[in-house]
Amino acid sequence: MSFYMRTANGKTPRRSRNAMRLATSLTLFGYPLGGLVMLNAPLAGDGSPGFVVSMAGLGVIAMAVFAFFYIAPSYMQRIIGEQVCELDDLERDLRQKAYAFAYHVLTGLVAAFIFYLAVANDDTRLTLWAPSTYSHWNTIFWGVLLYCFTLPTAYLAWTMPDIAHEFADEELDSEPARKPGIRWWLWGLIIAGGLAGFILARVIT
Repeated sequence: MSFYMRTANGKTPRRSRNAMRLATSLTLFGYPLGGLVMLNAPLAGDGSPGFVVSMAGLGVIAMAVFAFFYIAPSYMQRIIGEQVCELDDLERDLRQKAYAFAYHVLTGLVAAFIFYLAVANDDTRLTLWAPSTYSHWNTIFWGVLLYCFTLPTAYLAWTMPDIAHEFADEELDSEPARKPGIRWWLWGLIIAGGLAGFILARVIT
């Protein structure tokens, strides 16, 4: 699963390797941290303490999402999410390596999560937290989606040399911006629906 956001002027913004490393790290570690803080906000008590903790977690999640949108139009994200016909041989090879890395990490995380759920639901041995409400599963769903989009780019950010300065402006120019296809409208509807459901769940509960 990939995502790439073209800019309105058709140019690929330059992002340094350090900036991409920081942005991908913030996305991958900030979202689960913010989610854990929000899910544990009730432990801080009712009223102001719980609300403050919940807002703090939401702020961390917002920073992670903003970091992802900083990544979305970058050259590294273009390698990951652009149509294959728009990439050269080197970029295709980099994409395959990044996808392979992301596949191994995601399958490992999924296997570990399923094992955790199996143990958490065995009440005779340990008393562990397990997702049980819409808010829990909604947070997990968007986290998985964000990881699918970001892990391949994180691989490139930590393995590719800093080549942004090697490209002239004309080399970073892509084709004139094309109108978004139907898939981008679908992604927009999915994201908007998820955010609306998340907000409603927080308000109702």
